[in-house]
Amino acid sequence: MDADIISYETLLATRYSADWVMNGAIAAWLAALSSLLTLICAASALTTWKKQEKTKIRSEFKRSLLALDYAIHMMPDEWNAHMANMVLMKSRFPISAEESAAELRLSELKKCWHDAISAWVMCEGLLKTTNLTSLWVELSDLYVKYTQGFVSKEKILNKLAEMHSLEFIFE
Repeated sequence: MDADIISYETLLATRYSADWVMNGAIAAWLAALSSLLTLICAASALTTWKKQEKTKIRSEFKRSLLALDYAIHMMPDEWNAHMANMVLMKSRFPISAEESAAELRLSELKKCWHDAISAWVMCEGLLKTTNLTSLWVELSDLYVKYTQGFVSKEKILNKLAEMHSLEFIFE
């Protein structure tokens, strides 16, 4: 073999090697860009997921308010302090069928109230931009007074209607 042929073959091998290195570099750049694109998609998906979760939490709170509204509607129209005391003292005195039904409805009302409190706590300040916070405090006071028989059914239902009228789920 002649030296020129050896040099030429070496040059070709070096060129093929350089081509493979260039293809490897292009593949590495494509892999890096696809990783970056994947990161951007993941960040976008996470942002969307957070918004969906916030919307679900707000929806759950509004749903719990609707359940509370229904439980208030199911309470006896003649609910007053006397009936509330009779239900509380049921273990000492026999109670009528009407008071027994009121006791069951009060139990359901308390369950709905607990669900509403849980949903409110889960909101974790998502509703600070609305005036719902002050309405919640007012509703809490009305609830306590209502269960003791000192507030009318209409008053607490009006407060719930005021809270329902606020649009806070998709803000």
